[in-house]
Amino acid sequence: MKKWQQYDYLICALVFVLVSLVWSQSSNYTWDDDAISRFLNVQDARYHPKQFFSSWNRPLFVALFYLPVQLFGRMGAVVTMVLMTAGSGILLYKALKYKGVPNAIVVMVFLLFQTFLFGISRDAMTEPLASFLICLGIFFFCRKQFGWFALVGGLLPLARPEGVLFMPFWLFPLVQQRMYRYIPLLGAGLAAWWLGLYAFTGQPLALVQEVLASGEKKNRYDRVSLTHHIGKYVYVLGPVAFFFFVWGYLEHLKKMFSDYFILLQFTVGFLVYVCFAVFMDLGQSGGALRNLITLAPFAAVICVYGFNHWWAMFDVPVAKGKKAPRPPGRQELWIYVAFVVLIAWLCFTNELHFRQTYNPDKKDYTVFNALVVCCLLAVLPVFFKKSRPPYGAAASLMIWQVMFTLYYENPASHGNEERWGMNAMTAFLGEGPLRNHKVYCNHPWYFWAARRHPNDTMLTGEVSARSKTMMQPGELIVWESHYTGENYTNMPVTTFLNDSTFSPVYITQNTKREALAVLFVKLWPQMADNDRFFQTLVQVYPKNERLLYFKGVYERDRKRNLQQSIIDFTAAMALKPSEPDLYLGRGVSWLMMNDQAKACPDLQQAAILGAQQAGQLLKTYCK
Repeated sequence: MKKWQQYDYLICALVFVLVSLVWSQSSNYTWDDDAISRFLNVQDARYHPKQFFSSWNRPLFVALFYLPVQLFGRMGAVVTMVLMTAGSGILLYKALKYKGVPNAIVVMVFLLFQTFLFGISRDAMTEPLASFLICLGIFFFCRKQFGWFALVGGLLPLARPEGVLFMPFWLFPLVQQRMYRYIPLLGAGLAAWWLGLYAFTGQPLALVQEVLASGEKKNRYDRVSLTHHIGKYVYVLGPVAFFFFVWGYLEHLKKMFSDYFILLQFTVGFLVYVCFAVFMDLGQSGGALRNLITLAPFAAVICVYGFNHWWAMFDVPVAKGKKAPRPPGRQELWIYVAFVVLIAWLCFTNELHFRQTYNPDKKDYTVFNALVVCCLLAVLPVFFKKSRPPYGAAASLMIWQVMFTLYYENPASHGNEERWGMNAMTAFLGEGPLRNHKVYCNHPWYFWAARRHPNDTMLTGEVSARSKTMMQPGELIVWESHYTGENYTNMPVTTFLNDSTFSPVYITQNTKREALAVLFVKLWPQMADNDRFFQTLVQVYPKNERLLYFKGVYERDRKRNLQQSIIDFTAAMALKPSEPDLYLGRGVSWLMMNDQAKACPDLQQAAILGAQQAGQLLKTYCK
């Protein structure tokens, strides 16, 4: 058993790697659209070197992931990120082990299975890269290898530009140890970035302009309250890590300045992200909790502080020739557990919407229940033999942290209605007769799911007022509210619905029947070509009522063939008789034929099924 204990950290890292790779292959969802855009930009760096210098891309990220992405595509990014994150855990464990910190192995769980870090540890996000650099820095700091320490600190702003604000904590130990010769290395990363941008643009202030560019726009996600990050940090860490983090932080608060590289740096870093989210537009963060993942290594070490304080209550070594040291009072455990349960009940029983803000209309007791289980496991050793190491309870707590993370960050956890809709639209476009048509779309998710690149101008294009005027017959547009709406090109869906040269073809909707994505085709001048287009689709998808519905819309609104539109709507009803739009569509066709006797029953049925437009038509034409 002792032989295997020396490899326990490698076993933990291997488990993390295997689970992460399985999770990555079990889902088509990434943590955020930013990951997709950054992945596409790294692909694009082969032809456009400017991507290496982009503040948004992060120069270090592009440099490290360039070859894996170019050689192996999406899997190259996944495997590289997973291995790098596993390496973070090993580095942090080695650092604590070198310093003689008891129970250093638990830091592997507290880092690698922190809920949010695990969730994005296989995506093209930059927070895990910054976390890796901090782990590397802690490793060299503990071993007093200050040359490497300074070099790593100099790279931090190239992974996360706000890393510049952490530089005083990396400078102080160099000054304290009189390692002045290494101080220039802290600026080496920024100097290399400045030189690269200067050579590329010829502008000496290009770096300043690049870093501050995101702050020039209004934060469209709005700002958040001062308590936003604090009140939701449990979701970032996971229940067990949060339990020990709060305990460790409060217990070591008096050592804030002596433990400046861990405790103080975490505190200042946390406040930096709070200030960004509350007072500034810089970064467009909107209070994004994932920014806190950068601080994951510091939080993991603080979790170990709390864990060791708990451990000492039960594991009291007997000193030879002396009286055994008195363990910490166990009444503190009961008080702390009661405090955690109370806080959990008051603060963690609402549903977290998009891992960002609470939904006031919905309750979710997942985190509360998980914290209660954590508290029960933590007090369990009280009922067993005194002065006995709580191995069973400790193992149970670590397993509980892992189980919660795997449940909360399951392969489908990052799906939402918008992404489901884009996946469905991509599948419709990628199969059958539409797969070779040029598609205009702005949503990164389309390019991710379709495995296309926006710079492939033969098959893709951007939706804009300019591209709309240049589109050729048979080319397709995917309109969606997020990236085609007011935040980007500002082209409402009516831009295409009211243009007789376009016709809707397909739609994906959310549970409220709101459009997630609408597919339009640029019509041909000759109606025979348009007829052939729709007939081919109906032959390939004869059971698709949405396609039949839009063929009916084409026949009625573009071709003015009212009789054929009624035939198409009726055929669609046979496939899905509970669809209100079908009755509304046929009712409008009957009205256009001045047949109110047939129109009114259809409009009445549409209103019963929930079509809002039907009510006004009934008042006007069916009095």
